Amino acid sequence: MVDKIGVQNYTNMKSLSALTFGSKDAEKRSKCENHDRLMAEDIKKHPISTRLKIQSDKLRKAFTKYPVKGFKGSKNANFYEFLTMGSVPYLTGSAMLIAVFNGARAFISDEAKKQAAAKLGNKMGLGVLFYGIAKVLSKKLIEIPVKWKHGIDVNLPYIKKIDELPEEDNKNNLVSYEYHKAYESVDFPRWDLFYNNKFYGEDRNSYFSKIADKMNINDGDLEHADQKVKPKIKEKVIQTKVFSTLISYLWAAVGVGVAMQKPWEKLSFNLKEIGSKFVKSCKEFVNNPNPAARTAGRVLLGAAVGMTLLGNFLTLFDFNKDKGSKTQAASSLIDESKEKVVC
Repeated sequence: MVDKIGVQNYTNMKSLSALTFGSKDAEKRSKCENHDRLMAEDIKKHPISTRLKIQSDKLRKAFTKYPVKGFKGSKNANFYEFLTMGSVPYLTGSAMLIAVFNGARAFISDEAKKQAAAKLGNKMGLGVLFYGIAKVLSKKLIEIPVKWKHGIDVNLPYIKKIDELPEEDNKNNLVSYEYHKAYESVDFPRWDLFYNNKFYGEDRNSYFSKIADKMNINDGDLEHADQKVKPKIKEKVIQTKVFSTLISYLWAAVGVGVAMQKPWEKLSFNLKEIGSKFVKSCKEFVNNPNPAARTAGRVLLGAAVGMTLLGNFLTLFDFNKDKGSKTQAASSLIDESKEKVVC
């Protein structure tokens, strides 16, 4: 018996396409090729400088290029630019918060109140700084172990080429570039950037085969490695994003709490003294003379540490390994004993 699946024999179609399309058609098709580039090699060679370059470029454009396009009502302004400009109010708002608490003391005549305002201003300024640092760095407590264990970099960037429409004041420079992440969308990851990527190997599915090896689900079937591992990649990406976001706010709160301790009432720019004050502040955060503050500090720190450990436990170990994926379940419905013809 013969199972008929699809539309015509693939081999015949492939040879037919080779005869049908000439050099002119090839040129036309080349214009539609994907010009987006995965930055895996850049990240491997220069991980810190590459990410700093991306962030600095986005920040520069968020303060200069993108607002101008928005004010002019440019037809090329898009949602990516709008989201990128979200860093502007965050940074300017933080600077204004620091300025308000530290600048107000110049208008206070009472010396005791002025000193109290200075101490509070120092703490508020550091609170904003520690909040940002803790929020960014704490995510690495989940993301780095996942990358080490499963080989999945949830922040792997790629450059997206944008062909813009001509405008009155810009009719020549019609190409712009955006920085995105391959796993930016969980529903629609940029799988296409991983296929035939020479950075991972010579085979079409080299990237997916490597992930399958790390997850111990590779049975040697390189041709179908992508279908077997994609559901698992999505699962790990979702878990990583959820837990990294949760712990980022917990550790950010811990950072603010540490900044509000007594050692920071008098600031110094001596690195050794800053380090000493940081250690003292961490100790005071969990051993504050005030019972309520001491309890709050311990609970908050315990929640941050506990959530970090839980996140690593659930993301590093696969508890659904034996259940299989939807793809595997669907493939099991096909009778492998029958002859198949693609027609």
